[in-house]
Amino acid sequence: MRWFRKKEAGMFTEDRAGRQNKSRWVKRSLFISFFVISFLWFVFYSGYFAVSQYEVGELNVLSSEAVIGEMEAYFNQPKEWPWGNRNIIILDPKKIEDHLASKFFIESVIVDKLYPNILRLNIQERQRSVVLVTKTGVYVIDDYGVVTDLADTNTASTTLKVLTDPSPVDMSKEVLIISSVTSTYDKGQIYVESNKVRQWLDLTIKLRDAGIWFKGLDIGSEPNTDTLNLVLKENISVLIELDDTLDLQIETLRQFLNTKPDLSQVQDYIDVRVPGKIYYK
Repeated sequence: MRWFRKKEAGMFTEDRAGRQNKSRWVKRSLFISFFVISFLWFVFYSGYFAVSQYEVGELNVLSSEAVIGEMEAYFNQPKEWPWGNRNIIILDPKKIEDHLASKFFIESVIVDKLYPNILRLNIQERQRSVVLVTKTGVYVIDDYGVVTDLADTNTASTTLKVLTDPSPVDMSKEVLIISSVTSTYDKGQIYVESNKVRQWLDLTIKLRDAGIWFKGLDIGSEPNTDTLNLVLKENISVLIELDDTLDLQIETLRQFLNTKPDLSQVQDYIDVRVPGKIYYK
């Protein structure tokens, strides 16, 4: 009898041990599942790793507000992931770098992640020089409207090639200002006020953003004029006004050029100074 009871007790012991092992496995599985779910929620849905702050390096022409505004526009695009686009862990810096490079006239941009929620943006702006082409020489004008020097041989040669080539392949990186004056200028001389230089720079950026290929801006003999001729690739002049309708004028020109017009019919100029209307002769 003792032997039988001992054996029976052993059988129950093994049964209980099996149930206990199974119970422990279930508990461990539940704990691991809870941990994994909690971790995934914390990483992707809690917002702890969502980009909420930007550190923008020193800028000379661009404003930090404009860069941050473009970053917000990037993140507000249709969601690429169910939890949104801001998660810093899965965020691809290269995509942001390409996006900013397509929106701004910049040389390069590097995006660094600073965990848990900061992006550091190091932007190298392109040289924003203006190349002034007169009847007597080629000069470099800085952002403040000051003549920095005569253009070097390479810049002068490249500039003249763009202006004289009927079908140039590359658009000049600099802003080419064409003037009909015969005056000469000395290094350090103020050619024009800085706000006018900024208008030229802003105009060229908007034209490039709109995909309009042009050679330069012909200001005639008066640097402070608000009416100028945009010289297109085909040496066709476009009358444009530097006023509060500038964006609409550029859009009017863009739509006109996109219709593939017969530009050989333009003998003198195209006029877009009245937004929404095209006049040419």
